[in-house]
Amino acid sequence: MFAKKTLVAAAALLAAVGAQAQSSVTVYGNLDVAFGSFKSVAITPFGAAATDRTTRVESGIEAGSFIGFKGQEDLGGGLKAIFKLESAIAVDSGATATNAMWTRTSEIGLTGGFGTATIGNSLSLNFLANATYNPFPVTGALNVSQNLLGDESFRANAVTYTSPNLSGFTAAVQYGASESKSTDDTYAAQVNYVAGPLSVGGTYTDFDSSSLWQLGASYDFGVAKAFAQYGQNKVDGAGSKYKFYQVGVAVPVAPNGAVLASFGEGKQNDARLREFSLAYDYSLSKRTGAYAGLIYGNAKYGNSETATTYAVGLRHAF
Repeated sequence: MFAKKTLVAAAALLAAVGAQAQSSVTVYGNLDVAFGSFKSVAITPFGAAATDRTTRVESGIEAGSFIGFKGQEDLGGGLKAIFKLESAIAVDSGATATNAMWTRTSEIGLTGGFGTATIGNSLSLNFLANATYNPFPVTGALNVSQNLLGDESFRANAVTYTSPNLSGFTAAVQYGASESKSTDDTYAAQVNYVAGPLSVGGTYTDFDSSSLWQLGASYDFGVAKAFAQYGQNKVDGAGSKYKFYQVGVAVPVAPNGAVLASFGEGKQNDARLREFSLAYDYSLSKRTGAYAGLIYGNAKYGNSETATTYAVGLRHAF
């Protein structure tokens, strides 16, 4: 009788372990906080403007700070249910960065041999392009591309499909419902190709009143990895296009250290904004690192203004 009860208990334990193996939830995130001297420039309707210089402790300088939960469940036949919830964090104050939860990513979907389909608040395809063809993390303040291009990082009310990798090619389409009669829906498409050290891609986004296309490429030479982007944004009724480019490089200079640099320019008619970022990133471990960086900006629109931010910080991924 004892042996029989033992076998039943063992079978129940194995079943529980098997069920757990088919479903998993992971807590993850990133903490990035820096101390520095901050001053920035911008284009306003009245001309170029610069902020006053301040000494601050700031979150998300090299990479965005956030906490996330993600998980998957094996549905059988190669099909899995997936979800992701991410909330931005202001490490310097302990508050949520936007005073709201799950404003980064909040989506659920299915993935399998057909690709991946998600619905919810998802990364915009424009954001993914900037992240792929840039030496700096796209959620950080040092990222020139995101600063100059300024598209929404996350697409609310979105349905997104990403294809499987087909001989190096991947494609994605995205629809964002405006849920308003006063604004139009958003449509986006993206194609990427990766072959060894080479990566190239193109992205097109149709907004409510504008259309944006951008091209990107990167090549890993071993001793350095080079990045480049070019794009144009046409706004209805503006009469001219906003043109943007960015070039960057990541250079390993030590077993645990790398120099990151990026330069970009955005221009429309007589208004021009240039930015240059430079940083040294040192990995203390696989998850923890330190960095020192600067971002220089020059805005010109009638008058001209310049500003430079300097910061040193720590980051930890978990």
